[in-house]
Amino acid sequence: MSRFNPALYEKTPMVSVLDNRGLHVRDMGYHRAEVGSATDTRITRHQYNTQGYLSQSLDPRLHASQQNDSTIKPNFIWQYDLNGQILHTDSVDAGRTVTLNDIEGRPIITITATEITQKWQYEAPSLPGRLLSVSEQAVNVSPRITERLFWSDNSQQAKDNNLVGQCIKHYDPAGLNQLQSGSLTGAILKQSRQFILNDQKANWTDNNLGALDNTLHTTQSTVDATSALLTQTDTKGNLQRLAYNIAGQLKGSWLTLKDQNEQIILKSLTYSAAGQKLQEVHGNGVITDYTYEPETQRLISITTHRPSDAKVLQDLRYDYDPVGNVLNIRNDTEATRFWRNQKVVPENSYSYDSLYQLINATGREMANIGQQSNKLPPPVSPIDSSTYTNYTRSYSYDNAGNLLQIRHSSPATNNNYTLNITVSNRSNHAVSQDLAEKPEQVDTQFDAGGHQMNLIQGQSLNWNSRGELQQVNKVSSNDSLEEYRYDSSGKRMLKIGEQQRVTYLTGLELRTTKNGNSITEDLQMISVGEAGRAQVRVLHWESGKPAGIDNNQLRYSYDNLLGSSQLELNSSGQIITEEEYYPYGGTSVWATRNQTEAHYKTIRYSGKERDATGLYYYGFRYYQPWVGRWLSADPAGTI
Repeated sequence: MSRFNPALYEKTPMVSVLDNRGLHVRDMGYHRAEVGSATDTRITRHQYNTQGYLSQSLDPRLHASQQNDSTIKPNFIWQYDLNGQILHTDSVDAGRTVTLNDIEGRPIITITATEITQKWQYEAPSLPGRLLSVSEQAVNVSPRITERLFWSDNSQQAKDNNLVGQCIKHYDPAGLNQLQSGSLTGAILKQSRQFILNDQKANWTDNNLGALDNTLHTTQSTVDATSALLTQTDTKGNLQRLAYNIAGQLKGSWLTLKDQNEQIILKSLTYSAAGQKLQEVHGNGVITDYTYEPETQRLISITTHRPSDAKVLQDLRYDYDPVGNVLNIRNDTEATRFWRNQKVVPENSYSYDSLYQLINATGREMANIGQQSNKLPPPVSPIDSSTYTNYTRSYSYDNAGNLLQIRHSSPATNNNYTLNITVSNRSNHAVSQDLAEKPEQVDTQFDAGGHQMNLIQGQSLNWNSRGELQQVNKVSSNDSLEEYRYDSSGKRMLKIGEQQRVTYLTGLELRTTKNGNSITEDLQMISVGEAGRAQVRVLHWESGKPAGIDNNQLRYSYDNLLGSSQLELNSSGQIITEEEYYPYGGTSVWATRNQTEAHYKTIRYSGKERDATGLYYYGFRYYQPWVGRWLSADPAGTI
């Protein structure tokens, strides 16, 4: 168990310095890795213009580099118009962006770091000024209209469907989204999605509005007076129903697969006076109880048990330091094992430096797991924890908080290795050492917008004009090529591989596998509830169901504090899979009762989908768990 030592944090406050205008000019932190070691002062510097707007920010590492090289730029440089809106942003990580706004403060032209010119067109001044189109143009290429919006009129049909003044057709990079009905409170009651043809790029001129797949995916909903969702029917006719208590909190959910009887997903959910979940009773009869620390309201235990045979399936216990960092996690359901003269306890411990950066971690892993990479380790089947072994990990960082090294040690299996991460000397770009050995080489691994161009050695990445990952290319015939498409908000709508296509709709994923032109598998994955302990995924095969798995299988996900899927149970509360994770992601333990069932687990670390590439998709960015880094710069900037 990790021990908290207050002496480590003595005289290491976080200090904010204000100038005579009350502007925040310095952030001072004091770094100490262990008790008795020297304390390192780290200062982040901010500058403001005469109007009081933030004009520069510089982290401690780049400031130190500036003392020897005056060409090193600040992390961020901003320029503003007379109204205080940002005109120009220069980021060492995300590149240079220029945005011009009109008199109403709406963007009209943006030139991105990758030299893409985006233009927004609005209604005439005599009208409400709504957006009509977005165009994008690369250098020496004709512009494309990537978005086009059509707004409802004041007709009787529009009034009957509460659509007056609403955008009823939105052509975007993924295709066409149509709003067909809304509630008085503005909730969407009926909408449809059509996808752009596979061989087309979005260019929604009048002549190209028909470049769409013929299939119309329609989702219908009903809501209550507060706009809380009551029912949702997906494009395949599967109906979800939800109920709420008097406080508006979810208390139950049900699912009716098309042409089948309704089944309970969540029987009941009770809450504390503070609104925290106390107990969930699921449709498979399994009960989850939550306990919180009275003084801080931090979660200190999650207990999941099956009343039918009094079986405790999961009993997670959490210990924290005074500021809320997790020090220890124990799973009291698992037995302590002895393997190769070592005691293997089902717990994880963590220790931190004075800046709360994780520096040491211990846990258990499979004996044959090998070095962590972008590949998922083969699962243990059937489930057997007798050959798990202990591991220790240590982490080191630079003065800007960039992860520099992961040292892994598992003496019983001699699974010892070190991952070195090379950080640029002019930015916070970083890649594993096998992609760049010297800091001067790192920036060549990124484009002007801060997008990483190689995933691993020889596997290149393509990005679209909006800075979204478009394609992961193959290294060899054994690797997967994947292509992605997104809607106007940046949400991923399609994942297209050489054999499999995944279509993401509201509450539903359509997974189609082909061999040549023949469909070998047609699978619907229905999601009930949000990612977390109340989420259930239902696997319904229209065709191509493999042997060894039931059709319409219910998979209840039981997660840890981070939302990582740690335990999956079926409709009768029997274990399907178990999984544990290293810090920063990556699978350390992966066990299943059945190899076929294991293949259909897609939601893993922090409740996100793991792609065949090994990347996790978080909505606006992709995450590399084996390196502990994002694939691109933060689109939110300094927020």
